[in-house]
Amino acid sequence: MHVATHTIHIFIEISKTEKKRVEFDTDQVTGRQIKEKAGIPFENDLARREHGQLVLVTNDQIITIKNGEHFVDLPPGTIS
Repeated sequence: MHVATHTIHIFIEISKTEKKRVEFDTDQVTGRQIKEKAGIPFENDLARREHGQLVLVTNDQIITIKNGEHFVDLPPGTIS
């Protein structure tokens, strides 16, 4: 497991007008941890913005996050 040397900030789009900034002290997180920090229901879909695409991040999936990355909160079943 990697440990970041500084705090990593990511952004979660809750709606078209609302974005939440959350921070982690590690670059290895699960979809569930992101949802927990952002106050998103666990049954919702969480997607990472990658090159203009939305890529699903599941609750149990461990991903490596980078500072300034954007994620999107979507209704359950949108892309899962």
